[in-house]
Amino acid sequence: MTNEQKQEQILNLQKPYYSIYEAAAVLGVHERTIRNHIRAGDLKAGKAGRQWRIAKADLVAFAAPQN
Repeated sequence: MTNEQKQEQILNLQKPYYSIYEAAAVLGVHERTIRNHIRAGDLKAGKAGRQWRIAKADLVAFAAPQN
């Protein structure tokens, strides 16, 4: 999958918030990678009870190519 296809897939997401597992599936990485990015401050996320939630806007911003 090219970066353009991945970006288009992310932009077409329907839900406003995603779990770590859903974000990992969308980005095509392991759940631990998502957790590491959250811990490092690269990916914004918040806790809802005991689970992490990632806003669609934050997921899109994280996946955007860095120039």
